[in-house]
Amino acid sequence: MAADPQLKRRLRGMILRLVYENHEAQKHRLDDVTLTGVLERLQFDAYVNLTRELLQDLKERGLLNFEQERDRTRGSVAIRKIQITPKGRDIVEGTTADPAVDVE
Repeated sequence: MAADPQLKRRLRGMILRLVYENHEAQKHRLDDVTLTGVLERLQFDAYVNLTRELLQDLKERGLLNFEQERDRTRGSVAIRKIQITPKGRDIVEGTTADPAVDVE
């Protein structure tokens, strides 16, 4: 089931905020599965493939960086070592905005 655009904007914002808070606390970098679990605990209807889609989108926008590993045997992808960019921090801190990212 595809997520509606409003939900995707909210999820992008929440992902960016979670990675920002993780960075500020100088914790280990997040991965896609852990991030999905956190979103679920925050009562979002999230699943790993949606989280990966949104992470890839945030990377294309220059807001996040990460390492993507492909397992050609199983045909799967894993996203690891997610980190926020200066542009991503600016959005979370409110010094700039992106209409596709809803940071409350």
